Amino acid sequence: MDTDDAERMLFVCFPDAGEAAGRYRAWRDPRIAVHVVELPGRGERRHEHPYRDMWLLVESLAAELAGVLTRPYVLFGAGLGALVAYRLAQRRVAAGLGVPRALVVAHQAPPDRAARSVPVQADRADVSLLVSDGHVPVAPPLPCPIRGFGEPHVMTGWGDHTNAGFVLTPARARDSAALLRDAVLRAGYLISALAGAPAAGADVAESPM
Repeated sequence: MDTDDAERMLFVCFPDAGEAAGRYRAWRDPRIAVHVVELPGRGERRHEHPYRDMWLLVESLAAELAGVLTRPYVLFGAGLGALVAYRLAQRRVAAGLGVPRALVVAHQAPPDRAARSVPVQADRADVSLLVSDGHVPVAPPLPCPIRGFGEPHVMTGWGDHTNAGFVLTPARARDSAALLRDAVLRAGYLISALAGAPAAGADVAESPM
């Protein structure tokens, strides 16, 4: 994690199914701080037992990240990581532990449709996480804005999970990782610049990247 400037907005990243944290560690940036979450069973934590239950994973992450999320932060997730980021935001808001400045999600259907969109690269543990997510209780909309990147037919519905505005930037799943990185980091700059400003509007679509 970048720790040299505590005044920068913290961007906490959750990789997609089957992804290790390595490529996201290259997202170092002078304007925002980046912290990448390596889930048990992947990458440097591959020798740990992977979680198969979404709520148990989120409970573990809430404790693991308690010392990290003490400054203004944004949660970002790609694919399955988007659901993990959303559930962590939900868990922290419900417990009165703070509200993220924004939730940024990419290439993932919203929670009510997630179990019907299992990625081909998902292993058994990831499939179990997706299926178990369907049993997590419905929660009120988040009090923070949601910024989405992906194909509109996939991302439709995320606006129902926030009462602070949803903006979608159309993007193709087959686009390069660099395009997603650049788009997400641009969103990070905007969120950082607008931190504290009231959010407005919902289900707004932007022009493609």
